Amino acid sequence: TYARDMDFAEVEPVARRDSGLVKWTRYGSDVLAAWVAEHDLGVPPEVTRRLRELVDKNAYGYHEADEELGRAFSRWTTSRHNWTPEPGLTVSTSNVLQGIWACIEAFTQPGDGLIYTTPVYPPFLDAPPTTGRRAVDWPMVYDENGWGYDIDDLQTLLEADSEISLILLCSPHNPTGRLFQHHELVRIVDLAHEHDLLIVSDEIHSDIVYPGSTHVPTLTIPGADSCTVTVTSGVKTFALGGLRCAVAVAGNDRLLGQLQGIPTHLLGGANRMGCEATITAWETGGTWVDSLLELLDKHRHHLVFRLQSELPKIGVDLPRSTFVAWLDLGSFSPGERTAQWLRKRTGVACGNGLEFGPNGRDHVRLTFGTTTTLLNEMIDRLVVGLDTL
Repeated sequence: TYARDMDFAEVEPVARRDSGLVKWTRYGSDVLAAWVAEHDLGVPPEVTRRLRELVDKNAYGYHEADEELGRAFSRWTTSRHNWTPEPGLTVSTSNVLQGIWACIEAFTQPGDGLIYTTPVYPPFLDAPPTTGRRAVDWPMVYDENGWGYDIDDLQTLLEADSEISLILLCSPHNPTGRLFQHHELVRIVDLAHEHDLLIVSDEIHSDIVYPGSTHVPTLTIPGADSCTVTVTSGVKTFALGGLRCAVAVAGNDRLLGQLQGIPTHLLGGANRMGCEATITAWETGGTWVDSLLELLDKHRHHLVFRLQSELPKIGVDLPRSTFVAWLDLGSFSPGERTAQWLRKRTGVACGNGLEFGPNGRDHVRLTFGTTTTLLNEMIDRLVVGLDTL
């Protein structure tokens, strides 16, 4: 028999829809939701207790809870990633995307080139057109080892375009689960110094890394402190997306000064409930996250095993991190609206590959951060809907 879900309660789609979560309300009641990178497995119990305490106290007014955010984050990353950022270099934001857009405002000029690595989290592709900057795609490559990076290609891009001023890393990578290796980050930092490039490192999935792999925080690389801002949050680890709390960590005082030099209030800030939930999660959630990782590790193996055994026409690699899988449906010739094609045939809603960039054609992103029961139902639907095609 397959492993039980340990301390995580079963998820009822009807209850998820009734709670107003967009992951479950976007499509019809007969559809299973796997399209948002948000897990269904709840929050650590202490987070619920703290939020109820605040509600009981009518604690809805102005606050200074964000002053503790940097210290809590530093303690968390020390215990989980052997990285101790300076709390004084941490700025609170409402979400990671706000931190990214703030870095673009602070460190680049209209017309500058922004590099990202496709396929990638779709909002990254919005950054250049919404800020008057130029998109420079450093596409990932796929070979017998799965998805990866060609650092030589990055060097070629930088040498050919002197007006590239920022590179946006997604580490761990969404949607492929690829992790930057230490030597790759060393080369990227070297290139950043050589070409006067700012690195913005989105590490929001850094807590979801599986045995045999390691997340290397970009700011632990020698020399990265003078050219890197890390943006991250607890929203993926603890399913807190609606509470709007994130951090941007500058590598040194100079970068912090530039980041804080953008027009007042553009950085916004985290709200009281988001800060309190995130701080509580970072302070008390270690054992809970260990259990979460144990379950998700079993789920990634289970998903890949079943697909390779029962539906081998779907291409899938074992994710090294995150709770999303990047599925290749090219054997079915699904067309540009791959996710819609899949949803109509199976009742499983996934993220559409082309939204992640041109090399996402024929792909979908499936979130396996759910209960074992729902994961198996999703796989069952895929098998029944596609097996005869």
